[in-house]
Amino acid sequence: MKKIIVVVAALSCVIMSATPLLIQEAENSGKQLFDETCSSCHTGGFKGWITGAPEIGDWDDWEPYFEEGLSIMTKHINGGTEKHEVRGDCEDCTEQQIKAAIEYIMSETKKENE
Repeated sequence: MKKIIVVVAALSCVIMSATPLLIQEAENSGKQLFDETCSSCHTGGFKGWITGAPEIGDWDDWEPYFEEGLSIMTKHINGGTEKHEVRGDCEDCTEQQIKAAIEYIMSETKKENE
């Protein structure tokens, strides 16, 4: 019984110490996907101006989307909408990568407005 407690405690320590690394990795993958795919429309450039895409950091433009929540936003991006290409025109992107990119956009936009 004592061995089981020691093993569980050791595994808990490993998991707890790895969690910040996993969070950082998800944040990095969200930023990377944003930079590679989403930024062409969501950084206020010409393509974003043409499409009317909300600019990262612009709370007023993003607020209606943030109110929908992560799962609805992910569903809309995966399936595409009238205003958004399917998967943001990233055929190889996984749902997890798309969620990470959305979370990155949300966190950066919220930072800008704190």
